[in-house]
Amino acid sequence: MSSADNTLLLRLAGPMQAWGTSSRFQLRRTDLYPSKSGVLGLLLCAMGKPREDSAQALAPLMRLRMGVRVDRGGTSGWDYHTAGARIGIRKAEGGIKKTASTGEYETLISKREYLYDASFLVALLGAADTISDCASKMEDPVWPIYLGRKCCIPAEPVFVATGLFETLTEALSSVSWCPRISAIDWRDRRATRILDTFIEHSPGSPPPAGARLVFDEPRAFGYNSQGPRWVIAGQVTVPVGDPIQALPYRPDRHDPYGCGWDALRRLRLEHDNDLCVFCKSPAVDVHHVDYGDARVETLRSMCKLCHDACTMLEYGDDMHQLRVDPSDPNQRMAILRQIEHLLAGRRLGRRRELLEAGRSDGANFLDEMPTSWAREGR
Repeated sequence: MSSADNTLLLRLAGPMQAWGTSSRFQLRRTDLYPSKSGVLGLLLCAMGKPREDSAQALAPLMRLRMGVRVDRGGTSGWDYHTAGARIGIRKAEGGIKKTASTGEYETLISKREYLYDASFLVALLGAADTISDCASKMEDPVWPIYLGRKCCIPAEPVFVATGLFETLTEALSSVSWCPRISAIDWRDRRATRILDTFIEHSPGSPPPAGARLVFDEPRAFGYNSQGPRWVIAGQVTVPVGDPIQALPYRPDRHDPYGCGWDALRRLRLEHDNDLCVFCKSPAVDVHHVDYGDARVETLRSMCKLCHDACTMLEYGDDMHQLRVDPSDPNQRMAILRQIEHLLAGRRLGRRRELLEAGRSDGANFLDEMPTSWAREGR
């Protein structure tokens, strides 16, 4: 990062995003790309600025011009949000709202729109000192960063880089488009990609034809105070980079399922003649008695039911260090009780499957029930 850099580049990608520019009462919509109020609010979170100090902190940020590149537009969807359940909503004139019919505390239900699986590259162009201050805060944010709403967590590091560029179009063209892991676009072999952009028009000159007027330039947070700006839609052609690589395997890190696991598992199964050490059924899994010392002597061959019971006992009692040993006679009764719980739940699940099948095809699911269930009054 150079002290002369005039542009900040941010990556806004996550399972959910919400950038409201036209919300009305209980109907909270999202725009199809990040709003300037949302991005500047993100910067204020990184700086640790509370809402009551937002007007002063926004003064240098409002002079930044913003551009957005749509790397992955995602899909939009709706969800419901409740506020004030059991505690009520405070009225503007004071007091708590209550329903007229029952006198109970009123709950506010809103319908909210989100963008799912979207990714954007944002460029902010302005004074070098402002860009330097924003970049240092983004590398070490004071408060957690979110994508429009607090439930929208970033899936990638938000800070990308800083640079020196003449225009926002040049800045948005400087970063290659990267395919994702385990995605269809991973096989994209094109050398370049054409992506949509939304760039803020410079104030002081008339906007070109087709420009969009957006009321999303914040003057202060804590109440609705948004100013207008013109946004111009366009496109850029960028090179296609390499897919995001997974973290490499570290041989110095202990991993009970390392490169020699398959051979070790096979040795233990052969040692137990492919039978479960607990119930003598055919073994399909191998259980660790000690994750810190994975050897044939610390493994146990098990069938799936017994292995599930041991695993549930360990996680239920938070026994991450003290493991369940199915060959220990002192632990036998606890494992048996857990197996009974598993079987009871699976019988219930099977009854539900038969009931649903009977409703869908007209068959009588009682004809398929085992006679033992009828005798037991199930």
